[in-house]
Amino acid sequence: MIAAVAGVLGVLLAVATPLLPVTQSTAALSWPQGEGVGNVAAPLVSFVPVDMDLRVPCSLARDLPASGGVLMSTTPAGGQDASARGLFVRADASTITVTDRDVVILSTERAAAQDNSSCAVVFHADERGVNAKIDGTSAGAGSPLTYSTPDHEMRPQIVGVYTDLPGSASRDGLSMHATIDTRYVSSPTPLKLAAIIVGIIMTLLSLVALGVLDSRDGRGHRRFLPAGWFTIRGPDLAVLAILAFWWLAGANTSDDGYNFIVGRITGDAGYADNYFRYFGVPQDPFGWHFQVISAMTHVSLATPWMRLPAFLLGLLGWWLISREVIPRLGRAVRTSTPAVWSAAFVYLALWLPYNNGLRPEPAEAVGALLTWCCVERAIATRRLLPYAVAVAVAAFTLALAPGGLMAVAALLAGVRPIVRTIVTRRRRDGLLPMLAPIFAAGTLVLYEIFADQPLAPLIAGNKVATDVGPTLEWWQEPIRYYYLILPTADGTLARRYGVLIMILCLVVVLLRLLRKQHPNGIARAPIWRLIAVTLGTMFFIAFTPTKWTHHFGVYAGIAGGLAAAAGAMMAPTILRSRRNRAFFAAAVLAVTGISFAGTNGWWFVGSYGIPWWDRQPSIGGVSLWWVFLIAAVLTAAAGLWFHLRDDYTDEQTRTGHSDHWYSKLKFSPLPVISIFMVLFMVASFAKAAYVQRDSWSWLNSNARALTGNECGLANDVLVEADVNTGMLAPAAVDGRPAPSISDALAGAGQGSSAVGFTPNGVANKLSVDATEDTDSSGSSGAVSSAPTNSAPTGAGSDDRDQTTDASQGGTEGGQGARGVNGSTVRLPFGLDPATTPVLGSYGAPSGTGSVTTDWYQVPQRSADKPLLTIAVAGSVDAVDGDGLRSDGQDVTVEFGRVGAGGTVQRLGTMSPLDVGTAPTWRNLRFPLADAPAQATLARVVVRDTSGAPSEWVAVTPPRVPALRTLNEVVGTTDPVFIDWVSGLVFPCQQPMKVRNGVMQVPRWRIMPDAEATQKNSQTWMSGTAGGPLGITEAMLIPTLLPTYLRNNWGRDWGGLQRFTEVDPAPPAQLELGTARRSGLWDPGPIRSSGY
Repeated sequence: MIAAVAGVLGVLLAVATPLLPVTQSTAALSWPQGEGVGNVAAPLVSFVPVDMDLRVPCSLARDLPASGGVLMSTTPAGGQDASARGLFVRADASTITVTDRDVVILSTERAAAQDNSSCAVVFHADERGVNAKIDGTSAGAGSPLTYSTPDHEMRPQIVGVYTDLPGSASRDGLSMHATIDTRYVSSPTPLKLAAIIVGIIMTLLSLVALGVLDSRDGRGHRRFLPAGWFTIRGPDLAVLAILAFWWLAGANTSDDGYNFIVGRITGDAGYADNYFRYFGVPQDPFGWHFQVISAMTHVSLATPWMRLPAFLLGLLGWWLISREVIPRLGRAVRTSTPAVWSAAFVYLALWLPYNNGLRPEPAEAVGALLTWCCVERAIATRRLLPYAVAVAVAAFTLALAPGGLMAVAALLAGVRPIVRTIVTRRRRDGLLPMLAPIFAAGTLVLYEIFADQPLAPLIAGNKVATDVGPTLEWWQEPIRYYYLILPTADGTLARRYGVLIMILCLVVVLLRLLRKQHPNGIARAPIWRLIAVTLGTMFFIAFTPTKWTHHFGVYAGIAGGLAAAAGAMMAPTILRSRRNRAFFAAAVLAVTGISFAGTNGWWFVGSYGIPWWDRQPSIGGVSLWWVFLIAAVLTAAAGLWFHLRDDYTDEQTRTGHSDHWYSKLKFSPLPVISIFMVLFMVASFAKAAYVQRDSWSWLNSNARALTGNECGLANDVLVEADVNTGMLAPAAVDGRPAPSISDALAGAGQGSSAVGFTPNGVANKLSVDATEDTDSSGSSGAVSSAPTNSAPTGAGSDDRDQTTDASQGGTEGGQGARGVNGSTVRLPFGLDPATTPVLGSYGAPSGTGSVTTDWYQVPQRSADKPLLTIAVAGSVDAVDGDGLRSDGQDVTVEFGRVGAGGTVQRLGTMSPLDVGTAPTWRNLRFPLADAPAQATLARVVVRDTSGAPSEWVAVTPPRVPALRTLNEVVGTTDPVFIDWVSGLVFPCQQPMKVRNGVMQVPRWRIMPDAEATQKNSQTWMSGTAGGPLGITEAMLIPTLLPTYLRNNWGRDWGGLQRFTEVDPAPPAQLELGTARRSGLWDPGPIRSSGY
């Protein structure tokens, strides 16, 4: 009776929890604020408000200049794509116009309207759409102008309220009120909290009662942990050592930064705001691991601490495999040495590349494995409490991420014998007392999911995630495997091997079990259920909306069990046929060869110092994948020979027990090759730690973190905080006075002059194809083969390019103020045109040119000035940190010193390191440690010999800047927009917070390397997908600062941008409150489309 009643109450209260009321924290934005009329900043995470009301008297247009201006807008007019994002009430010389998301919705004559005291622009937007009108117009002016649309997506984006009105303008009749979407910022009411507590107690009580019912079988108490659970063996030590090494020195996973940042901002946001996408909705019902990460960040932000759960889960997973899984697979597996070692290293082969981070896959893998173990215990003991525990574990595993469906597959795999047990015990215990606790255990997770939020917002958030995407269909599941074989970070050799060897084990075990004469000592039923879990996972995971390869990490635990079965079945002691052993060895070698056809790359900083990180591993020019595939072919050929010969040989020869020398070469290929692959991964990171010993590596960083210095990469990224202070001064040599900064760059001080280089010799648009201008006047859209420089002869314009990629931060070219040598080129990195000349060969009549600058004074060497740098654009003949050469024009630095009589003695020439993307502005690096020790002078020699209009180069004077660490420049309190790729390695920097549905305006942005920024950050976080770029691009101007990785000068580590506001504005003061909401309360749809 207790089991039935408590179980039913547990289920009912769990189902009722999403519907019970919560206390919502409300917030609203009203304007004007303070005593006058001015700008305020309030970037909404949801982009648009729940509802908005605006009234602007037309008479305020009198306070604007005759040329007009902005009466009111929700985004600054100078922001990128401003009109496409927001609402603008503008006045020009003749009209007052209202535009909403690039649609002109109202317009009237300015002169008449501003003299009409009754005239006002009225705007209202909510979930039912947008309505607007110009009110108070006289009948003689015609019908009132109105606009109406039922499209709620026409609600304007709000990043603040901006105006060109003077602060003294009249506030009479001027008002705006917007309700901020805070539907996810809620807490449980006392009623809901009481229901949760009672429901949890009832569920636990029902499980205790179910255990009592189980004990009525008269078989007494069963030991919870089997004998030998804590006995340490050889494989245990190997797994422990490798996981411990990987914890400190191993790679990060792809989304560590994403999860880390979400966890860090959860406390202030009031919920696990997705932050980087989806207009601020959470990932619920999935993602309770964010709450765990959030709690951990309150203890420490050090990476070893944040990685500790993955390390402990890795140990727990192996303990479950070795203590629970392997013993249940039969005596032949339990006593097989190849089986145990195969299980250990196939498990590690999947765990190391996929599960050493903050993603949910480690918990999913162990959760699914624990579910299988509980199901097997329930079947073996014919008791239901273990199955109820399995149901609870599966439910919480599923609530981590969609991949948790693997645990559901484990439940279904064992459901038939469980049903048999229930039917057998029906007369004794009754159905309801047995089933109610199981269902209560399954619904226990609802208390966690809906602890502080209702049902309706969760449904709305899932709709947004579906609309924004990516959302792929089940029949597109092969894309996941396609990604696995691409030469990208999704298809590296480490990621390939674990998955492919697991599939091979699955096929082998299936074929062996399908034979009529299955191996002795093999427990068929548990192995079949292990196979069912694997196949079921492949089926269920096809219905997940994304198809990334990092989801393969969920297979780690189950793969270990399959490898144990395959290792035993294919070991020489069981598989006696030399033909079959040869074919299996060939298959393992083929999998290894396919794996080595990928690069040895790892995500982001994980590749620092890794051998072959960007290419297929090779030795002496021979690719290793060829070696393994040739070995596979030869082994398969031997197997074919055995197949043809074994009908004519004796039993001893067929089973490899003859006296021939080659019969003694028996080994199990699965554990041997798996051990090799895991040691290859470990050796790669050991080598990386050695190569990067004077720079940044995971081992260096984590070792420092254990001593209290937890700031990660911020300690090793060096920044030019002010690029203008490091400019070298022209030198007085050869008895001549020092030339001016402009003459020195042109080489005029030494009597020569630049040939083909001019102050405006820079392409107007700098991108990958910036030197090709599309001819829009022709119908063919042909590309011009002879582009021209459109730089005006005047001072130019400082307008922002509305199509600029925000990641470039001023390196994309354009026009700026007239500089010291007459150039109107827009300079990058904050270089001051008043003190920074520029010369370029773009547009040179002959397509060639040369310039040799005058000599510059090189300051005395010091630890904080390790580099000579030159800001350049165009293509340059240089190498990167890996020695890979890029073709281009010659830019070299000559070093010298003042000799006898004041003449210059040349000491040597240095070629540059270049890690940027041509032809954008970037900084060439010349490490002074490699320069002649006696050098006190330097000059730049530039040669453009291409003769092609598309090949050119532009330079500025050399600099020897004093560098400071990023940690010193950015600090630990300024709000920073940290891209999700790089989030984990900058734990000391403060991510921009989210409070009451409003995002903090950042002062900095930290980006990953250029390729990751373009392929990941700029796409995933874009404003069209509801990411923070939709806010920063609308209200901030980025300036990229020169940065370098300490003692790894040729490495593109990433980038640091300094933000300035388009229109400076103080943070808005919000109207805060609370409201009681039912579980079905819905304030309307959330915006889910871009602009």
